[in-house]
Amino acid sequence: MGKSRLPAVLATAVAVPVAVVAGIVVFNAIAPEAEDADLVQEDLSPVSVEVPALGDEDAVVCLALTATAPETAGGLEARPVEGGERAAESVMAYGDPAVVATCGAEPVAVEDTAAVYKLNGVCWFSEGDGAEWTTLDRQVPVAVGFPEEYEQPVDVLNDLSNVIGEKIPVAADAPTGCA
Repeated sequence: MGKSRLPAVLATAVAVPVAVVAGIVVFNAIAPEAEDADLVQEDLSPVSVEVPALGDEDAVVCLALTATAPETAGGLEARPVEGGERAAESVMAYGDPAVVATCGAEPVAVEDTAAVYKLNGVCWFSEGDGAEWTTLDRQVPVAVGFPEEYEQPVDVLNDLSNVIGEKIPVAADAPTGCA
């Protein structure tokens, strides 16, 4: 009886390791290869920003905006900001390199004939190269700066427009193109 089980035990001892090796080889052959781009981690460390000087009323409006800011804008992950007291209460950053949105930016004066863009109910203006966009129709202006790597800012502006439209009241003196 001892001799009749020996071939079965021997066959099992050989078959199991061979099956494991064959499984690993087949898995590696059919598994998609990770591309180098997938292995690069996006830098989500704090972004150094300039904090605008805000009056008390504007500071409250900006805090309402930043406290409800989306975790992503245009598919870019939110990043913490640093740069002084209350940086996180008035400035938001997204992606790598960072797109920076500043609540309480300097207002922009435009001619009534200037090209303005209404995105999700918020009126935006940009001069020239489109590296910086500023709201025109809000009581507290918001400026969004884009690094030159971003060719199309509309996705980010659309996502930010949603929360800007909800949290920052409309200004009484918006340009006619923003109506």
